[in-house]
Amino acid sequence: MEKTNLRIIGGEFRSRKIQFAVDPRTRPMKDRTREAVMNLLGGTLPESIAFDLFAGTGILAFEALSRGSSAAVLFEILRGAAQDIAKNAKTLGVEDSLVVIQNDVLRWSASMDRNLPLLRLPELPWVVFCCPPYAFWEEDSDGMRTLLQNWVQSAPYGSLFAIELEERTPLDFLPQELEWDVRTYKPARMAIGEKYPPAQES
Repeated sequence: MEKTNLRIIGGEFRSRKIQFAVDPRTRPMKDRTREAVMNLLGGTLPESIAFDLFAGTGILAFEALSRGSSAAVLFEILRGAAQDIAKNAKTLGVEDSLVVIQNDVLRWSASMDRNLPLLRLPELPWVVFCCPPYAFWEEDSDGMRTLLQNWVQSAPYGSLFAIELEERTPLDFLPQELEWDVRTYKPARMAIGEKYPPAQES
């Protein structure tokens, strides 16, 4: 299968490239959209754990590690893509900071209470990237709603979320516990949210 490259935009690994196999099921986020998303998340991501729920090339997790995330957990169901992510992690020297879970993230997330402790991650805020194939929003709408709800409910306070929607995807998919900043980057929309602690009554 033909190979191509993606460039990391910012941080420690700025301008470094990762290589991945061209697969029609893997749809990398455009560079300009990725840069805009990282800026909306604050530009740097120190003292955080990055989760990429539909990793594909893994570029979002590598971008997060480049910008200061302490660790990254990537879910990728395709074996070839998961292998490419592992190879690129080794090339960048971040293999000890990155875990690739080759599993269906919807199924894994249905048992988060049991599965999260097995990762033995430090207690840090999360940066959660959710950029599924667009078809999932229609073909498995209930599964996607449950997935997002589980991650928002489980995330520590201070966690950030970046969710990629198709232009016509209803915004009511977004959990109402968070306030969302929604921006259009054709043919997608990005929703950015942060989980705050509940306001204290005076």
